[in-house]
Amino acid sequence: MYRYFIQPILDKYKDSLVGYEMLIREYVNGHWQLPQCFSALPKQVQSELLVTVAQKLSRKIGFVYFNLTWEQFLDNEFAQILIKTQKEISPVHLVIEIIEEPVQINYSFEQIIQQFNFYRQHGALITLDDVGTGINTLENIRCFFPYIFGLKFPLQNFRAEGRQEQIITELAVWEKLQLLII
Repeated sequence: MYRYFIQPILDKYKDSLVGYEMLIREYVNGHWQLPQCFSALPKQVQSELLVTVAQKLSRKIGFVYFNLTWEQFLDNEFAQILIKTQKEISPVHLVIEIIEEPVQINYSFEQIIQQFNFYRQHGALITLDDVGTGINTLENIRCFFPYIFGLKFPLQNFRAEGRQEQIITELAVWEKLQLLII
């Protein structure tokens, strides 16, 4: 059994709630936990849960953030399901948040841009998560800036890696880059 737990997304400048990030969990042995493999989650189940939660929250927020791996993002069947989901939750905007995870298949730049454009044409927005760590380095993602809605900086990743002293400097760099996107 799967369920979404919500995490608020706040606008620090307006001091207001703008949306929620949907964090999927799986019920295993009496408790909720992260699924072992996000790519293995049933697509239709994710969509149905997302619609249910988003519709309940629609009077309070403008955005729901939904995590995808790069492979899920580039899966055309999943893209169709998510566009249907976007239509069902409107006027709430679906924000697809691509998480930092190595890709097992080689996709061309053209395929990636085509998928960015497909989602945008159908009202979904794209953010990149965990920027500055793993494969989501500036040199790997700069070319996507014209196609995305935002960047998410992972304070927790820097702390887990014992790089707390780099947070202020790195965050300042990414904050300036974020201004180029919005």
